[in-house]
Amino acid sequence: MKSILYRIQQIADYENVKITALERKIGASKGVLSRAINNGTDIQAKWIQLIVENYPRYNTEWLITGRGEMLRSAPLREEEISDKTVNRLIEEIKQLVTENTMLKIENKTLMDQNDQLIEKLNSGSTLYNFPSITKP
Repeated sequence: MKSILYRIQQIADYENVKITALERKIGASKGVLSRAINNGTDIQAKWIQLIVENYPRYNTEWLITGRGEMLRSAPLREEEISDKTVNRLIEEIKQLVTENTMLKIENKTLMDQNDQLIEKLNSGSTLYNFPSITKP
């Protein structure tokens, strides 16, 4: 599944602007979004909220989850934006960011364990009491 960052890039492409122009429009420092897109890192929920507020013709649920159409079927009047929906989606973003952070930590732990096993293997140690799994 594509990420929020991918969909933000799609908005910039559809608007025929560079990410730096999108950053300016939402009041973000230069590079906030472009670095995240290039590095695949997380962005703060406030930037997503500002994109939603500054680009109302894009479907908020699509932006956050990838579900539905990119563009709203009818123009959205500002008073139609439901604070409840925006807040629900922001909470979903926060949960996804937390889950992503936990997965990164778990991944780092597994990579460290893998490195330790490789070290043992390279030093000729026996792994898991299986003599056949040693350095050739």
